[in-house]
Amino acid sequence: MLQKIRWFLSLAAVLVVVIVAFQNQDAVPLTILFFSGEYPLTLLLLGSSGVSFVLGCLMTAWRIRSRHKAQIARESEAKKGSEAKKAEATAKETSSTKKKSVAGNESAEASIGLDQEAT
Repeated sequence: MLQKIRWFLSLAAVLVVVIVAFQNQDAVPLTILFFSGEYPLTLLLLGSSGVSFVLGCLMTAWRIRSRHKAQIARESEAKKGSEAKKAEATAKETSSTKKKSVAGNESAEASIGLDQEAT
């Protein structure tokens, strides 16, 4: 629904710009840096509207791209963090299993009389 409202407002704005531009067809003097002369106001209004539209599109694309990059960076950091936690948990399990097996071997040796001090 919001997308339809946005399209409607954009279309209305373009229509207003075109109507205003074509109602002002007088020639006006223009001097910009090295360019000077008389140009129709219609051309100037449509040209400046077109340039501002292109700049707005570029800025929006840049903003979307930077947000996307930030999201990818956050996701990769989250994956690295979860992988590190899994590796740490696996290492703890392995070390606790080794400790249990060593303790189990010592108790088994002591129960069957394989204690080195006794020999």
